Amino acid sequence: MKKWMKTTAVLCAAAVTAAMAFTSFGSGERQTADSAKQAQTPVFEGTIVSVEDERLTMLRRFAEGGTEEVVVMLGEETKLLDAVNGYPMELTALKKGDPIRAYVGGAMTLSLPPIVNGKVILAGVPADAAFPSYTTVTSCIEAGENLYRLTTAEGDVYTIDTSTTLLPYLTRNMVYATDLTEGREILLWNDEEHAEKVVLFPEAEDETNQSDRTGWERTDGEWRYYEQGEIKTGWLLYEGDWYYLNPETGIMQTGFLTLEGKTYYLTENGKMLTKQRTFTPDENGVLH
Repeated sequence: MKKWMKTTAVLCAAAVTAAMAFTSFGSGERQTADSAKQAQTPVFEGTIVSVEDERLTMLRRFAEGGTEEVVVMLGEETKLLDAVNGYPMELTALKKGDPIRAYVGGAMTLSLPPIVNGKVILAGVPADAAFPSYTTVTSCIEAGENLYRLTTAEGDVYTIDTSTTLLPYLTRNMVYATDLTEGREILLWNDEEHAEKVVLFPEAEDETNQSDRTGWERTDGEWRYYEQGEIKTGWLLYEGDWYYLNPETGIMQTGFLTLEGKTYYLTENGKMLTKQRTFTPDENGVLH
């Protein structure tokens, strides 16, 4: 996303005192239905009113009733995520009236409407589904064979077991419950006290030490594989499966591939097909 828009209203935020900031987000302020407990990161929930290049306006909903328009500024560090799979979303995918959950930071201006900086924006949730929670790990303690107790910064406790899906953010590298260390930021889907899926965001050192990164990373919707900071190209043998990475861009290829007179098929997840499969043409002659 682009750099912060320097509007007059945002500049006014510098004049807001720390006491006002706590008044804006503290326990005395009206809160959304899902934020009865004061979270480490304040959270607003409601629907989208409008979307512009560097900000969105939402109709914030309060637990005890009533609404308020709030402008959420979007900066380079703001994560706009799909609330179903945790992948990044494009701003153009947001529409007026869509449900949204915004995790925000910093002081909220005293302007009308008030303005706040967005940290994580969750959207794209189906009408009958609940938003996941963006939170920070306090502890994750082994409680039995393949069983862990995860405690978040809000004091909530969730069970992690073999049915819990653990995923890294924008990579295909394997992650485990033991990676849920104190201070790790996560996106968590739960069914009451059971964690159904957890997406782990990179640790601070993972983001800065680029020369050592090895593994899959997803950027702009495309998968690439890094080895010691370098993008791999050509054929890649990974965990027993062959993948083909574009020799110029390193982008993982899918579909039919012809090289040196030989034709291969790469499945939707990039793995080279090694078993028999029947392809049927549609009315346009496209094979499926």
